[in-house]
Amino acid sequence: MRLIRLLLVFMGVVVFNPTAHASGFIRDAEIENLLADYSRPLFLAAGLNPNTVGIALINNKSLNAFVANGQNIYFHTGLILESEDPNMVIGVIAHEIGHIIGGHLSRKASAINEAQRPALVATILGLGSLLAGAPDVGLALITGGQHVVQRKFLSFNRAQESSADVIALRLLEDTGQSPNGIIRMMDMLADQEILSEVSQDPYIRSHPLSRERVASFTRGAELSAYRDVEDTAEMRHRHKMAQAKIRGFLDHPSTTLRRYPSKNTDMPSRYARAIALHRQGQLDTALREIDALIALTPNSPWFHELKGQVNYEAGRAANGLAAYKKSVELAPDQPLLLIGLATTQLSIAETGGEMSQKFNLAAEKNLRKALRLDPANTTAYFQLSKAFGQMQRVAYAEWALAEYFALLGRPESLKHARRAIKGLPDGSPEKIRALDILEIARAGGAGR
Repeated sequence: MRLIRLLLVFMGVVVFNPTAHASGFIRDAEIENLLADYSRPLFLAAGLNPNTVGIALINNKSLNAFVANGQNIYFHTGLILESEDPNMVIGVIAHEIGHIIGGHLSRKASAINEAQRPALVATILGLGSLLAGAPDVGLALITGGQHVVQRKFLSFNRAQESSADVIALRLLEDTGQSPNGIIRMMDMLADQEILSEVSQDPYIRSHPLSRERVASFTRGAELSAYRDVEDTAEMRHRHKMAQAKIRGFLDHPSTTLRRYPSKNTDMPSRYARAIALHRQGQLDTALREIDALIALTPNSPWFHELKGQVNYEAGRAANGLAAYKKSVELAPDQPLLLIGLATTQLSIAETGGEMSQKFNLAAEKNLRKALRLDPANTTAYFQLSKAFGQMQRVAYAEWALAEYFALLGRPESLKHARRAIKGLPDGSPEKIRALDILEIARAGGAGR
């Protein structure tokens, strides 16, 4: 078994695995909205439909962004935290779009397969030498084959990165944005090439850099008519607010409070402090900071959302209801706000009373709207199952759970779909969907 593991490493199975993340995905309407606003002009300039390109945020403080699974761009929270201004993030997005429209993802898979062929031959020959009693020759063949793979793949990767650089410059030019951000980002990353791989940001390893490449990018950027264009004050403010929010939720509260001391009365500081105080259980102090933010910007849905969330998580759902309603009123097409409101309504309904049915029905309405806007939202389906359960609509609750587990690719979806079918009305959308889940499973998939 030890020999097999060794051969797998040499054959490239470990070296060329797609980036894996122990950290989970996180959802936040405010930050997703910001990234969408950064991206939209670039998508349109690239001929991409913004509605068909996925944007996802990963809870990981290392600096990274990458394209995977088709037209999907994944951002580490660290990219936002390490970027001094929006233009640095925008430059990275332009580069990643270069990979999308260059078709680099599909070409990379072919390049890996092609590069691994000589390694496989060398491994087989090396294994033969090992078995024949010539371990030095065998290990030399295996190691040499691996080096060939690495050289071929790195050469291919550098060509792809250079191609994406050219596209990024063109997209920034077409949208009237400065290339300075991506140059500063690349210059910062190029300094890390002397570090060991363990200490490098993942962006270095997935996007090979060199001083020559940075210099080439800089020469191309010198021709830009928009080199001195700066981010708007609004974008800079939103960027700082996103950084404050991420730090508030991800850093230890004491770290956040040191970074944003009470003497600082600017909005990012108040935002980060409110979140940190909430996480410390200082509810009243947190709410005072949030109310101060609302007084400054009463039409921000995100401050009302935070007020609702803080009350809900403190076990005071009824106190947070008005705040969540206000957030939805200000941003009616944000599915995560609708889910937050519905979750609060369900919590109130759970306590019973004559208004329970009204709150359950309101939650169902909000969750169905959220799913029309975000059909793959597992949280919405889970909460919908709770709403139906509290209203004693068992078959509908089973359908919602079937959808939930199907989206997760879990086999439990089949059990819940079979139960749902027995009680759902013939021809109803829910019964059709439950039947679809079973049909897809029969065709070979656990979900959809």
